[in-house]
Amino acid sequence: RDAYLRSYPGDLASLRLIDYYIVRGEDHLAERETRHFLAAFPAHPSVPKASESLELIKSRLKAHQYFIAAVLPLSGHLSAFANDVLEGIQLAVERSHEQPGTPSVGLIVKDHDADRQGFLDDLSTLLHDDRPLVVIGPMLSKNLPVMAEMAQKTRIPLITPAATLPNVRRLGSYLFSTSLTYTMQAERIATYAAKQQDYRRFCILHPDTVYGRELARLFAQEVRRFDGEIIAMEAFKEGETDFGPQIQRLKAEDLKKYGLAVPVELPRQPGKPLSRNEKRVLYTPGFDAIFIPSRSHEIGLLAAQLAFHDIKAPLLGTNGWNSQDFARTADRTVDGATFVDGFFVDSPNPAVQEFVQRYHKRFQSTPSLFTVQGYDAARVVIEGVRQGATSGEALHDFLMTQRNLPTLAGPASFGPDGALHRPLFLLQVKQGKFVQLD
Repeated sequence: RDAYLRSYPGDLASLRLIDYYIVRGEDHLAERETRHFLAAFPAHPSVPKASESLELIKSRLKAHQYFIAAVLPLSGHLSAFANDVLEGIQLAVERSHEQPGTPSVGLIVKDHDADRQGFLDDLSTLLHDDRPLVVIGPMLSKNLPVMAEMAQKTRIPLITPAATLPNVRRLGSYLFSTSLTYTMQAERIATYAAKQQDYRRFCILHPDTVYGRELARLFAQEVRRFDGEIIAMEAFKEGETDFGPQIQRLKAEDLKKYGLAVPVELPRQPGKPLSRNEKRVLYTPGFDAIFIPSRSHEIGLLAAQLAFHDIKAPLLGTNGWNSQDFARTADRTVDGATFVDGFFVDSPNPAVQEFVQRYHKRFQSTPSLFTVQGYDAARVVIEGVRQGATSGEALHDFLMTQRNLPTLAGPASFGPDGALHRPLFLLQVKQGKFVQLD
């Protein structure tokens, strides 16, 4: 179709796409394609049929009592992530249609890039003309302030499913977030280490990125809150493959405090006198674990080099580790390493299994964390509507006060920072697989 935008056979391809989207219930795509067809082929014999399709789409939407608006960059450079979010929202809305007693909730989808000129006018029109109960979006933290101001003025809650800005509530009381924040991850992995494993002394090895620096800082803060101690903290550059200097500095700091270095003699080879090369220093770490808030492609290298330098201590990490390639290709040096994430596709939790199966049947792919964050955003809104929160203000009050909101991982609530505090998944590497611990 793209190769023949205004000529044959582009017209036939466009008409087939319209029918395909309508059958699949992808009304936003059907509407977009219909508008394209009408603009590209204004004199086409199928214009009346296409116009009927457009009216059908509009009437299907108007048949609902209440509306969720998804305002996402579905065709920009963030399109892959935004479409994951949208599919999660769609799944939650479609699920609600199967539940008796739930008021009818429709989904308005707007493909908007918040950086585009004219975006605010489009958003204002949406909020004033369609009066959705809530807007789910944007994807990026930098777009929150301008959208927050609009949400505050219209008293329509705004739920970001992806922005990682801490404490979104400082931008306005109508702001909420279902994103997995750095703070949540640091709190969960530190609680596991200090409370469940009774670890007290830690080293931190992190990439010199916003992700790495912020998680390192927050983890150290949590460790100290539990009366623990950070022995040493070292950073490495992205793309670096030799971590020897950083590891040596960690060891040096540890040896000043709790680490032990004991000279040992290696067994003498028969027929050879004992030489200096047959003596070595055996290092025993004085810390309990190493926190590495890194990406999966770096962990295997780091773990192998830590083992080479005699650092045999448990490894702790964050959601950047969650890659099946990492679990499959990592060697025994990462066995027992533990990390947290907001979603685990292989969780034994029946609710997660049902969600994954439903998603795969609907979209023929595997859901991501972004899918879940979109799903949770829509689901808590639908629960509010089910309990009688049928205006923007009422929904705002419901989300602010409800303590047992239904999410995929379990009961959750929005904190004073506006973030959705829900159970996280604690995962461990075991023989080439991720295993859920909690």
